Amino acid sequence: MPFGQSPIARSGTFCEAAHSAKQHILRSSTFCEAAHCDRREHTLTNEVSVTFIIALTFCVCVASTAFNIEEERRKILRLWWRNALFVCALAAGQGLMYWLGSLLGSTFMHMFEGYAKIIVLIICFMIAFRMVMDTLKIKSGKNLFLIDKPKQLIILSIALGVNALIAGLIADEAFLPLFGKITPLLIICISLIWGLIGIGTKFSQTKLLVNSLLNVVAALAILATGIVAII
Repeated sequence: MPFGQSPIARSGTFCEAAHSAKQHILRSSTFCEAAHCDRREHTLTNEVSVTFIIALTFCVCVASTAFNIEEERRKILRLWWRNALFVCALAAGQGLMYWLGSLLGSTFMHMFEGYAKIIVLIICFMIAFRMVMDTLKIKSGKNLFLIDKPKQLIILSIALGVNALIAGLIADEAFLPLFGKITPLLIICISLIWGLIGIGTKFSQTKLLVNSLLNVVAALAILATGIVAII
């Protein structure tokens, strides 16, 4: 026993040490739980973001159906490579329009950060509403356009990219950043996949019906993203 230290003093020192260790363990446990929650929330955000991009770019699959019509009509397989180039142009247009929307949004959307959740819901509703309005046109084939000139391809790319432009307005961190700076590249990649599916499947009335149903599902997915954002 150290000189001058009673057993009671030693007991008090031991209790203080035990209490300190217990507090340290509790803080470590709380930190681990918070980190786990952050990882789970981050994973959920990634899943929502991927779903949003897949739904947003489905229009490329719909538009690519027109390229397949021309191939069926002419019965020339060598047109496939040209259709693939058209798909690349449409996919690039999606990514470019989203990027332009993010640049535009960065100039003024910061003024609405206090209403971020409401803004995200409104934007998602706008995109979903536009997609639902296109559903009847998809089923009847009225929105299919044959491309004969580069100018027509540019116009079609811009028209298809309007929803991506609108989505880009809320690309700021306070709203719906998706995957940040790499989002336009992911949009291009997924658009390419949709486009290849569009030109790789045979044109038929059944295909138009399936496209219209999938378009409704995509619109609901966009709207669901807005709802998740306000929860």
